[in-house]
Amino acid sequence: MTATVIDPQVGLRFEFYGEEFEVAFVARGMVRYAATAGGQQHKMPLADFAELARTNKIAVKSESVRRTVHAHNAPALVRKHRYVEAVLRQLPHPTARQALNAVIQQVAAELNDPTPPTDRAVIYWLRAFELHGEQGLLRKRGSGNYALQFDPEVELLINEAIQQIYLKPERSSAVDIRSYVVGKLAESGLCSAFHTDIRVPTLRSIQRRLKQLDPYVVARAQRGELAANRIARAAGRTRRAGALLSVVEMDTHYLDIQVVDPDTGEVLGRPYLTCLFDVCTRAVVGMHISLYPPSAATALAALRDMLTRPNRGLPGGVAIIIVPDNGVEFKNTAFMRVCEALAIILSPAQIRDPNGKAHIERFFYILTRGLIQKLAGTTFSNPVARGDYDSAKHACLTLNQVADLIEQWVNEVYHQTVHSRTGRAPILAWEDLAKEIAPLALSVEDVDALARRPEMRTIQRGRVQVDNIEYFSHALATLETQGLDRVTVLVNDLNLHSVLIQHPAEKDTFILAESTDPEYTVGLDCYMHAESKRIKKSFSQADLKKLGPNANALARARLLEEIRSASQIGKKRLRKLTNGQGRETSASQQQTQMTEAKHRRPSVAGPSQFMPAPELPSPEAVHVGAAEATGSYTAFELEW
Repeated sequence: MTATVIDPQVGLRFEFYGEEFEVAFVARGMVRYAATAGGQQHKMPLADFAELARTNKIAVKSESVRRTVHAHNAPALVRKHRYVEAVLRQLPHPTARQALNAVIQQVAAELNDPTPPTDRAVIYWLRAFELHGEQGLLRKRGSGNYALQFDPEVELLINEAIQQIYLKPERSSAVDIRSYVVGKLAESGLCSAFHTDIRVPTLRSIQRRLKQLDPYVVARAQRGELAANRIARAAGRTRRAGALLSVVEMDTHYLDIQVVDPDTGEVLGRPYLTCLFDVCTRAVVGMHISLYPPSAATALAALRDMLTRPNRGLPGGVAIIIVPDNGVEFKNTAFMRVCEALAIILSPAQIRDPNGKAHIERFFYILTRGLIQKLAGTTFSNPVARGDYDSAKHACLTLNQVADLIEQWVNEVYHQTVHSRTGRAPILAWEDLAKEIAPLALSVEDVDALARRPEMRTIQRGRVQVDNIEYFSHALATLETQGLDRVTVLVNDLNLHSVLIQHPAEKDTFILAESTDPEYTVGLDCYMHAESKRIKKSFSQADLKKLGPNANALARARLLEEIRSASQIGKKRLRKLTNGQGRETSASQQQTQMTEAKHRRPSVAGPSQFMPAPELPSPEAVHVGAAEATGSYTAFELEW
């Protein structure tokens, strides 16, 4: 197999490992190419591109448009071809200058060419024709000075200024670059009268140099990668949908309206609308409105609505392909579980790709202009459009009222209006295609059992615990006694009051288990529960921060130390009061002396007959010593 020589001109389309790409820019030894589908930008050195072409790893799909014959270059092609053909036909040695000039004059007379080419130009055409055939005659000889335009010192300063000044987010201009170059030349003394041979670049020269830079590189350095991709990528191929729900776009929109609390009238904020949109008929096939930001739970709620809509006579059912955002919040969730069970293909759109979900973005625009910005409490699109309108002051609609108005507008206005692209009203187009084959629909009970988050738990005393919430069922106690204590708990993130538990042996049987704390879980969803846990955690963290992480252990240690210390002090004081005899001996002696003193009666004869009472410690002293020794009152204290 012969190697293929490919000149990577702008517009060249080629295949590389089965994917199609298009050359977008070639300069300074680099080739930048973009994926035909999606516009993802790539680049490689020109030498690597040539090596891939030489080893036939790159297959040309179509040549660059610049190298095809058109009305502009056809006369020049014919002219060159006539000269080359005459030289090759008449001269055995085409490069012999004398014979070559004679042929050139002959062809010029036949063509009435007022400016015949020079012998050097014809020799160049001959070589190009030998290498590339007729396509080689379309190639322009490199124009301009490919040598250094300025002295090496000036060239280095220009490149340095481009890297350090121009390719920065501050977006400096050509004037700044020239000032930098002139300033550096002045610092080096190259702008003095002794260096008149140093040519200083003009502003026009700097501007021409900047135009030679890759626009993608400039945009990426000045405005970021996303802006550069948006500039370098053209509007891609349109996603075609030939059947109902064959392609469904899914996105969340921040509505331009303030909603209020139905009880207090307090402004709650702007709600989010998660919507599913059928590309084929341009019909809305699923919605969910809430105050919660986009997540797997809100996406699941919209998906549940889409699956059950046919039961209410509305467009919806099981989709084939869903195009959601390219987010990680869908992984390992109930949303993914439903899609896997129903064989729904998820094809995430690229980040900030306007072509990924163009249809639903257009619907959000129509909804905003057609309804949302006409309601009381609207925030409009921006502060300029809002003007002096006080959105919070005029807000009066609740979340349910806004949801009902959107549902009514979609069904009675949008679905009944002829779409400008399809030429059909969405609801009529849906009904006509549904007559041929209607999408699969599920019952509310089936969706409720399917659209749940699975969690593996162990039954303990007829209960299971999920996210710090306990659920009970008498049937669980039976499973536990049977040894089937490891079960799958299906959690509905939008209603945590109850869960479904799949029977370990009978997979089609589900057991309903309710919360043991209904006052907390009635009307509770995953967002409210997460916020509640966060608040509880903040409380505990505040306590730990105030008391220390080892507050309980420290308090217990201090208490034990105080008890031991008080015990030692009490023992020492007791020994001192009892002359080292101890508590029991001293108490026994004191009791004996008190008994004897009670039976004695003093004599009336005189003081000599009176026996003085024994010297005993005061009740206060005994009380202090005993209390410190034991921490409680004793019989000895009560006697006193």
